[in-house]
Amino acid sequence: MSKVLMRRVETWRVETEAEAEAIIENAEAEGGDLTKKIIEVKQRKQKGEIVEQNLKVTTQVDFAGQWDTNQGAE
Repeated sequence: MSKVLMRRVETWRVETEAEAEAIIENAEAEGGDLTKKIIEVKQRKQKGEIVEQNLKVTTQVDFAGQWDTNQGAE
């Protein structure tokens, strides 16, 4: 039985939107199907004021399904 990578999910913390977009572009270039991309703004507050902020980037790339779709193709 062979091993096949089916899905890769990555979560990154970045400072800028440009870095977030670069991560998404890299995920698209991996060769699979980019099926999920989320950019969330995360803030840390103290006494109602924002003291720290960054972006959380999540990507999901699907490479293969559970079953080989080439079986029986001639």
